[in-house]
Amino acid sequence: MTHRFLPFFSTCLLSGLLQAQDTAADANLAAANALAAILDTTHTLQADVAVLTLDQDGREIQESSARLVMQKPDHFSWEITSPYTELMLTDGDRIWRYEPDLEQVTIEYFSDDVGRTPVLLLNGNAEDITANYAVSAVTTDARGGSHFILYPRGNEGLFTRLSLTFTGNDLVEMHFEDSLGQKTSLSFANLQTNTALPADTFVFEMPDAIDVIDNTL
Repeated sequence: MTHRFLPFFSTCLLSGLLQAQDTAADANLAAANALAAILDTTHTLQADVAVLTLDQDGREIQESSARLVMQKPDHFSWEITSPYTELMLTDGDRIWRYEPDLEQVTIEYFSDDVGRTPVLLLNGNAEDITANYAVSAVTTDARGGSHFILYPRGNEGLFTRLSLTFTGNDLVEMHFEDSLGQKTSLSFANLQTNTALPADTFVFEMPDAIDVIDNTL
């Protein structure tokens, strides 16, 4: 009797595990689709961003202000305006990092690796999101707000946990946490979406008399 029961028990256990895995996969896909549906409503985005970085003990490391401009599928400008100035800009082919304090600009080929540049998630679709992240939870409040929590699938990314909060289809906050427990929050204000952008928005104008490190040559 015991020997006949064990194979039956093992089969039931395996079946239960497979069903649980399927349920988790379905939930992940449903959450990714829900996130992608929100992101799909935005083709261009402009916002002022307040950035706060805390260490693993909750102590403030840095507070800064930035301006974000994005255009799907792969154009963005991230300009830090305070307490120092710095510009990262890409046209989808190359990315320029301009550091005025150092009188230096670095040029690289652009990589759309969402795992290493989480802000590119805003340009993502359901396929990209599920390929790079496990979307472990999605909650919706009575005011129409949605909150998504994402965990990178690989170990190469810079962050171990990300979250995004929306009011309707408008992005309100993003939070990142790295492997050392350092946390960064981005709060978005003066949000403008789907407005026409000037043709030269993502064209880098090379300043005079600066050092150029061109890693694309």
